[in-house]
Amino acid sequence: MATQKPRGTRVNTIHCDICGEDYADIYRSCPFCEGIPPTEDGEDEESASRGSSGKRLSTNSRGGGYGRGPSPMRIIGIIISLALIIAAICIVVSIVRPMLSRESEYEPEPSPSPVISSDNPDPIEPDAQGDITSPAPDIVPVEQTATGFTLDKKDFTLSKYAETYQLSATFTPAGGTGTVTYASSDTSIASVDETGLVTGLNKGTVTITASMPGAEDQTCVVRCSFTAPAGVSGAVGALALNNSDITIKIGETVRLQVSTSVTGTATWSSSNPSVATVASDGTVTAVGTGTTTITCTVDGKIGACIVRCK
Repeated sequence: MATQKPRGTRVNTIHCDICGEDYADIYRSCPFCEGIPPTEDGEDEESASRGSSGKRLSTNSRGGGYGRGPSPMRIIGIIISLALIIAAICIVVSIVRPMLSRESEYEPEPSPSPVISSDNPDPIEPDAQGDITSPAPDIVPVEQTATGFTLDKKDFTLSKYAETYQLSATFTPAGGTGTVTYASSDTSIASVDETGLVTGLNKGTVTITASMPGAEDQTCVVRCSFTAPAGVSGAVGALALNNSDITIKIGETVRLQVSTSVTGTATWSSSNPSVATVASDGTVTAVGTGTTTITCTVDGKIGACIVRCK
C-alpha cells in the first residue's frame, strides 16, 4: 500500500521497469501496474506496444496512457470481416430475389372488363362459362376484289310516302367487285333492301348503313319530310290491308285485299316493280330479290304492305 512522505519532503520521480510509467516516490510500488508483471498471454502484445519513453498506452488497462494506433494485422482482420459480411448479404439477396419473382408470376391477372367505345359499339360479353369472347372478324370472300367503297349519297330527303331512292356503291380500286349489305336504323321511318333501295314510310330521320367485309362502313342520312297516311299508322278509319309485311319467293304470288269497308275503286302500285309487281286486283308477284312496298289507295285513304322477295 502506498505511503505518503512527511510534508515538506522533496518528491522524486521513479521510472517503472515493468510498465514504463513514471510515478512519484511517495508510492511504494508503481500505481499503474502495481509492480505485477503482465501475464504470459498478453506479454508479447503489451511489450510490443509499450515504448521505452514511458508514455501512457491506450492498451494499458492498469493506468491509461497514449500509444500507437491499431496494428496492420488488426486492420487486415477488420477488412476481411467486412468483406465476409458483404459476401453473405449478396448470397442471401441472390437466393431470396428469385423466390419473390416466382411468387409474382403465379399471381392471377385480373379479368378484362368489357370495353364499350364509339369506335366499338358492340361490347365484348362473356359466354356461358364466363370466358371473354371477341366478335368474329369479317371474312372476305375469295371472289371479292374490292378493298373499299363509297356511296353516291351521304344525305337526301324523301318528300312523300312510299317515295324511293336507289343508293349505289362505287368500289375501289376501280373495277373491283364486292357485295354491299344495307341496314336502316329505323325501318318504321325508311326501309332499305339488299340492293340499296330506300323507301320512305313516315316522317323522321334515319341512317342507312352500308357494309362490306374488310372495308370501312359507309352511312347515308335519310330525311322523310312527310307524315305517313292514316292507313299506315293504323289510325281508326284508315285503309287496312289483309297483310302489312310478307315474305315470298321469286315466282310466287299473293293476293292483297282491302279490309276496310270502302266504296271506291282500289288503285295498286309497287315502289320497285323489279322486285315485285301488283295487278289491279291486288295480286302481288315476286320477280326479283329485294324489298318493295305495295300501296293501295281508295277514296283518298292509303294502305301499304312491305313485300320481301327472296
